[in-house]
Amino acid sequence: MPTPPRGNSAALAQARAEASARKHRDVAATLHAAAAHGQALTVSTLAAAAGVSRQFLYSRPDLMEGLRRHQERHPAAGDRPLHAARAADLVNAQNTIKRLKGEARELNRRLESGLAAQIELRDEKRLRELYEHRGHEIERLLGQNADLLRTVSQLREQVRSLEDDLAVERTAIRELMGQPANVTSIRFSDR
Repeated sequence: MPTPPRGNSAALAQARAEASARKHRDVAATLHAAAAHGQALTVSTLAAAAGVSRQFLYSRPDLMEGLRRHQERHPAAGDRPLHAARAADLVNAQNTIKRLKGEARELNRRLESGLAAQIELRDEKRLRELYEHRGHEIERLLGQNADLLRTVSQLREQVRSLEDDLAVERTAIRELMGQPANVTSIRFSDR
C-alpha cells in the first residue's frame, strides 16, 4: 500500500481527488437527468449544466463516451438536418478521396512509365555514344592497321632489295676467293 503524502500536500491531493470525484458524479447525474427528460446535450451544455469545464469532460474518456451514447439516443431537434448534411458531406468526402486515390495511382503509373522511358532513352543515347565512340575507335584502328600494312610492305621490299644486294656481294666474294658459284643463296623472306 502506497504511503500517503505528508503535510499540506497530502491535504491538497485529498481535496483534488474529492473535487474530481464530485465533478464526475455531477456529470453522471446530469447525463442521467437529461436522458430521463429526453434532452439533447453537447459538450458545452453538459459542462454548463454539471458545473464543470469542457476540459474536464475531454480529460475523462468514460464521460465523453457516455455523452456520445446519449447524443445517439437523443439527437437535438435542430441537429437532424445538420447531421444529415454532415453525413452527406462525409459521403462526398469519401467519394472525393476515392477518386483522388485513383488519380494518384494513375499519375504514379504515368510517372513510373515516364521515368522508365527516360532511363531507356538515356541508356539508348549512351549506347549510341558508345557505338559511335567504338566506331571512331575502329576506324582509327583500321587506319592504323592500313598504315602498318604499308610499312610492312615497304620493309619487305627493303629486305628483298637487301637480300638481292647480299646475294650479289656473296657471289662477288666467292669469285674473288675462287669458290664455285653453284652455292644456292638463301633468302630470309622465304622462311
